[in-house]
Amino acid sequence: MRLLPRPRTLPSPFRRIIAKRLFLQCGKNFCAEAIRFNFGQNISAGNDVFINAGTYIDAKGGVTLGDAVGIGEWVRIFTHTHSESDHAERTYAPVTIGDYAKVYSGAMILPGVTIGEQAIVAGGAVVTKDVPPNTVAAGIPAQPIRQRRNEGRSREQLNHIWLYNGAFQDE
Repeated sequence: MRLLPRPRTLPSPFRRIIAKRLFLQCGKNFCAEAIRFNFGQNISAGNDVFINAGTYIDAKGGVTLGDAVGIGEWVRIFTHTHSESDHAERTYAPVTIGDYAKVYSGAMILPGVTIGEQAIVAGGAVVTKDVPPNTVAAGIPAQPIRQRRNEGRSREQLNHIWLYNGAFQDE
């Protein structure tokens, strides 16, 4: 049995350079692990965005990620659907994830959804409707379960620093 070498990936600064060329917009301190996406020209990412490994972004209908958005492992974001009666018939709707929002591992975001500023989507949730700002949504389908426990903090005070000691983020 022959072992294959571990695949190598580009370090974050190189991915940032690539994203700035492929995305409609890419803010400062963009950081992505090994992710997949299509139609990068329909993706806008704000400042300090972090996307973790295994995430898939279907950007045919457009995806906007606000500032300091965090996307966990294996998240799937979809912006189009196919008709049940005619597969060639497609519907497109953008997905927007507001500033300082977090989407945890394994969540699925469906077309036309807006995740509000500072909202949190729980791991494994399937988001079919908008999530209000400062709300935690969980379940299948995702439902608001409570307000985010931000202890009076907002935006920068939430310390959305994604890697140890803010690696690859300006100070």
